[in-house]
Amino acid sequence: MRLHTTVLAALVATGLATSVSAGKLSIADNTLAVPSSINGNRVEVKVSGPEQFNYKSASFSGDAIVSAGDMGFSQDGLYKFEVLEIKELGEEVVVDDFNGRGQAVRKRVEAIRTSGSFRVKNGMMVDSSLIEVDKKALGIDK
Repeated sequence: MRLHTTVLAALVATGLATSVSAGKLSIADNTLAVPSSINGNRVEVKVSGPEQFNYKSASFSGDAIVSAGDMGFSQDGLYKFEVLEIKELGEEVVVDDFNGRGQAVRKRVEAIRTSGSFRVKNGMMVDSSLIEVDKKALGIDK
């Protein structure tokens, strides 16, 4: 069976790439959502895209959820995102010979970084699970 190049191009153009395992990250209902992995105290989201587009947000704990309306996309294209979740574990006293007192207090943290990319088409975030395929082009429909 032979695919038409337009169907293949549509499938390639709407792909989703990420560094997290499948099922954790979702792009649905025009929203990027990354569930909390470590119940962190702070979640930072950065998105960059065409025409030097940049969006940043921070929240205090919970899941990272950002809608397309919040981001205000200026044009279609490939957008890259990074979600940083930080969990404060407390403080510890350490020896610091450079501060003149010999000891210093530093914060202990755990952090998880999730990154990937998605596409925007006609001002909407593309959900790759809702791609319509021409069944005739695939030879499935008679």
